Formats: sequence, structure tokens, C-alpha cells
Amino acid sequence: MKKTTLLVLMFVLCMVSYSVTAHAEWNFGLGTGPFLLNVKGDQGFHTDIAGPLTWDVDLDNEDMKDLRDSAIGFGGYATDGQWMIKYSFGKLKLEDDTSMSLSGGGSASAELGFDITAGEMSVGYPMVANESYILRPYVGVRYLKHELSAHLTVADGSTKMFMSQHVDESWTDILVGASLDVPFAQKFNWNVTTDAGFGGSEGTYLGSTGITWLFAKHWSTTLYGRYMAVEFENGSKGDADWYLYDVDEFGTGLTLVYNW
Repeated sequence: MKKTTLLVLMFVLCMVSYSVTAHAEWNFGLGTGPFLLNVKGDQGFHTDIAGPLTWDVDLDNEDMKDLRDSAIGFGGYATDGQWMIKYSFGKLKLEDDTSMSLSGGGSASAELGFDITAGEMSVGYPMVANESYILRPYVGVRYLKHELSAHLTVADGSTKMFMSQHVDESWTDILVGASLDVPFAQKFNWNVTTDAGFGGSEGTYLGSTGITWLFAKHWSTTLYGRYMAVEFENGSKGDADWYLYDVDEFGTGLTLVYNW
């Protein structure tokens, strides 16, 4: 799988190199903006004390804001009017501290951390292009990395018990998808994107749609909705390195892009 992913990445880079040398007129864009993330599904990992644990994940945007320690993300594109190269990178860090009193006396406290790193790159070429719309298939790669840590302390008088667990998993999927751009009115564009990724995961499926407004010579903004289903499982339930992430990630976002 790693060899296949490397070949796809080399193909993308070769297309970039070829296009840059073959065409003189290139346009670029780079931007960032907030995204109101919601997460719903199942997550689990193996513990040394209790064995495999699975729990329901149901976090709306307000929950994510309460848990968020830091977040950063950006994306960009390069195009010569035919080839379209897109890339993005994001990093989200969630933290939670909780404590409780035990019914039999004593107390328990837990420190939880969850870091997500995501990167994506794709290259596409129009299958159909006219004044009404542009249909552009694309291929690419999507990288995801999860770092999950949990530290539990149970105190009963002078006795304390500690438990720590750490998960560090990453995977890369090959993407196959298509985008549809429909210009309308003046300086407005409607975009729909969908793709599927396989290889490192059991499957990732993405769909997004948005309206872009070119409100100044070099500036544009996009209001969009995005949904991605992710299914990843490392090993089997009962294995010491078992990890499950089977969730839907969805929400709305607003980006501000500088174009040149």
C-alpha cells in the first residue's frame, strides 16, 4: 500500500512539474478560515487494565469549542486554466480534564488529549469545460494522523493508582473524485466536490458544496458545507495495538482566500 501511495504522490508531483514547465500563465490562491466541526460515531482502543474499550462520540460545535486547545489550517491551489492542483493542511488539538468522587470513598481524575493532523493534495484536469460549467475529475492522496492520550488517577486515602494509555496511528488514502464548478451571476461560483479514499483506511468518503464570491481583484470568500465519513481500524479487537475510528465529521465553514 505504501508503494502505491508513493506512486500516486509521484504522479501528482510529476503533473505539477510538467504543467509548470509547459505553461507560462499560472494563477495561485492561499487561504484560511473557521470551520464549525461536528463529530458523530464510534471510537475505541485497547487498554492494559480493562481490555478493549469502545464509546460513542457525539460532539457538536459547542462541545468542540469547549474541548479545543488549539487549531490551525490552511489550503491553496494552483491552476493554468486546465490543470488544477489543490492542497490543504490542518491540525486540531483537543484536551479535557475531569474529576469525580467515588461512591466508596476517594476520588478519580482524568486527563485526556486528542491531536488530529490532516493533509491532502490532488491534481485534476477538466473532462468537460464550457461557459455553463466545468467538470474536473481528480486523483490525489489524503493523510491523517491521530494521537490519543489518557491519564487516570484514582486516590483512596493514602493509596493512589495510575493508568496511562497512548495511541499513535497514521494512514494515507488514495483519492479518486470529481468537482463541478458552475459560475452564475457576476463574480459568483457554485462548487460541488465528492471523492472516495482507500488504502490506509477501510474507506473515507467526502462531499462538499459551497458558494464563492470574488469580492475584490485579489480576494474571494467561500461559504461551504462539508461532510466526511471516516472508517479506520488498526488490528482486531483484543489486539494490544487495536484502534477504531468510525465517525462522520461534518459542518459549515467560511474561507478567505488571496488570489494572484
